[in-house]
Amino acid sequence: MGRFTTHITQNNTKKNTIDADISVAILSAGVGARIKSYEPRCMLRICDKTLIEHQISTIENCFKKIDIISVVGYESGRIIKKLSDKNTRIIENQSYSTTNTAESLRLAFNNSVKRGFLFIHGDLLFNSETLNQLDYRKSFILVDNNKMFEDKEVGVTVDRNNKATILSYGLPTKWCQIAFMVGKELKIAKSIFNRFDNHHKKMLSFEVINKMISMGASFECHEPKKMKIMEIDRIKDIVK
Repeated sequence: MGRFTTHITQNNTKKNTIDADISVAILSAGVGARIKSYEPRCMLRICDKTLIEHQISTIENCFKKIDIISVVGYESGRIIKKLSDKNTRIIENQSYSTTNTAESLRLAFNNSVKRGFLFIHGDLLFNSETLNQLDYRKSFILVDNNKMFEDKEVGVTVDRNNKATILSYGLPTKWCQIAFMVGKELKIAKSIFNRFDNHHKKMLSFEVINKMISMGASFECHEPKKMKIMEIDRIKDIVK
């Protein structure tokens, strides 16, 4: 199997096992320019479904009841039409071309009314085991030590208590671009987003997490044993 080829399989034996009062946000406002596809990245087809349809289906397989928020931007009309019969609320990032993932994150967060908030980057393909082995009573981020993410991606330092201390480029343990907030972390995020200005809107989502940690937030680092996840960088190499 090639370096950028990953088998992603769905396991429905534990379907709808998580009963948690949370919202799941899929951040899909960008264009797929990095993978030479000038259409909404979430509309890239993988076998018989678009990427965002795969994401919504996997999330639904994990949770008994779930509030899914899809943040869209580029060619939002196409995406809204495609998702008209799906279990998701659509939030539009109208300034997607001049902002970054932090703004999409803020928009999703401000439209959530649940006890917890999970966000997922919109260019990820993952299996059910990525989400259904987690403890949603505490805030966490997902990490990768098995080379599922490329070396160039954002990493994380983890202390002896299994807590994230800083997210940055050039670190061997990779951040899987999935994070969950509850309790104190939810309050810290709210305080940050309430003071957002144009500078903050150009931040990346991992920079928001770093800011939260500097304000006292605590994120446990988890790496589910049967997790299969990949960032869609080379669509031709995906084998599902």
